[in-house]
Amino acid sequence: MPTEGNEVMSRKQIEFAKREQEILSAAISLFEDPHWETVTVEQISKKAEIGKGTVYKHFTCKEEIYANISTAFMRRTLDSYGSINDHPEVIDSIKENIGITFDLFINNPAEARVSFYCKRADFRERLTPELRSQFEALDKEFESYFGTILQSGIEKGLFPNKSVEHLMMGLEATFDGAISMIWNGGDLTCQVETEQETYVNIISEYMIAGLVGLAK
Repeated sequence: MPTEGNEVMSRKQIEFAKREQEILSAAISLFEDPHWETVTVEQISKKAEIGKGTVYKHFTCKEEIYANISTAFMRRTLDSYGSINDHPEVIDSIKENIGITFDLFINNPAEARVSFYCKRADFRERLTPELRSQFEALDKEFESYFGTILQSGIEKGLFPNKSVEHLMMGLEATFDGAISMIWNGGDLTCQVETEQETYVNIISEYMIAGLVGLAK
């Protein structure tokens, strides 16, 4: 049976976690701006309607805020793959995964941009060992998830018999370039106006074609 002291501590922990989420939510709303990297801790504290000192009780620096936003977004992305129905066909599975990932990145640009930034090696080197470990664990989950699908494609002769890491590198580079074009508001079709959904479908097909074509 918990003592009164434990109950008080539990309430404090709940309030602490709630305040931490409020800080992150305030930061995300400010990071919607294209110049999100210029947002200061003071601006975040004002948005969250708390003192700047309170922010530092939760995060020692702005980069820890970035890291927490990124790891939460990565976890959400991984969890979203669990909603995919099992496909006996490898190609269908990859298409659905690509579509879900595009939707998450397009509909959550602030969190996605921060996650892009947090992929940088120089950024991660500045983090605490605990945060670095969180990123490493999440990276391994992504690699394991997509690696299993790609390996199945290799075994079925759909994809080239190359290292899974190399295949994932190509997919990631293509996706990163495509989502950057969307964020930057570039001309998606080089003269002809195309709806975003059509653009995403074109890129998804291109990514699949690249994998399949390498096997020939």
